[in-house]
Amino acid sequence: MKVAIIGDGSWGTALTKTLFDKKEVELYWWIRQQKTYEYIVRYGRNPRYLRSVDIDLKPRFLSTDIKYVAENAEIVFIAIPSLFIRQNLSLLQASDFEGKVIVSTTKGILTHKNMLVSEYMKAHFAVPPEKYVFLTGPSHAEEVVNQMNTYLTLASVSLETASLIGNLLKTNFLNFRTSTDIKGLEYSASLKNIYAIASGVSHSLGYGDNFIAVLISNAIRETQKFLEHCCICTRNIMTSGYLGDLMVTAFSQFSRNRMFGEMIGHGYSPRAALLELNMIPEGYYSIRPFYRIARESHIEMKIVTAMYQILYEQEDPHQILEQLAEGLD
Repeated sequence: MKVAIIGDGSWGTALTKTLFDKKEVELYWWIRQQKTYEYIVRYGRNPRYLRSVDIDLKPRFLSTDIKYVAENAEIVFIAIPSLFIRQNLSLLQASDFEGKVIVSTTKGILTHKNMLVSEYMKAHFAVPPEKYVFLTGPSHAEEVVNQMNTYLTLASVSLETASLIGNLLKTNFLNFRTSTDIKGLEYSASLKNIYAIASGVSHSLGYGDNFIAVLISNAIRETQKFLEHCCICTRNIMTSGYLGDLMVTAFSQFSRNRMFGEMIGHGYSPRAALLELNMIPEGYYSIRPFYRIARESHIEMKIVTAMYQILYEQEDPHQILEQLAEGLD
């Protein structure tokens, strides 16, 4: 089976490593920058992400030509931050995805039109819903490459397509659940990054585990309120694809969104934190569209509003957290 990975960040690297070890897979990997490509060809490692992981792909299966990588595949994994989806996919056309299964690992909203990745792929590349799969957590790429027991969620209107991807990725340490709630899981996976930032801000300001537990309890209810308004369906918000993914992102040492929040709490400006972090905290870019949707739809989202005030209105984090704490239950 021919598989393409588009993206050379943590998840792109983790997926490449996982599929590289499968003999039945012919793997193609798109690398964004020429210097990264040359480093991987020479040393068999990604110089920026998961640098200890050995990936000895032959040069013909690595490329900086995204069209070459996509057209060679039957299944295409998109592992690009939402901020760069439009830019990175701009050289591709609908014909490049025709008849292929598209798997997105992107946890964020395309901010120019507040679009989910599933909506963007359908609108711009005519990807039919039954050929689209959203892969979500709870998971961190760092634990996947270390072969630690992990449970992922695969969402598609076609459970047959979701199961196809599950069987492709399944190992003795990777387990899967399937769902048809694509939009609900995409929204939830985007919101959890905002709540992880709130967790990081709280921790750096001296709020302890007791408070953060209450914060995350309120966060999952805030998520449920949003989903009930924006995409009604029968779902159990307490399952691992929703609550579990929120918890791992809000509490883990590997969470870039929590790290970003901690830097904000320590006095960094958003710009300074972004530069020093050298990774994309998708929650930062998701705050504005969620804040706007909540206001326009009259949905009360206290935590999203608090993060918007701190990050986009430059309000004092101490005062905003005090006000937020009074409104939690």
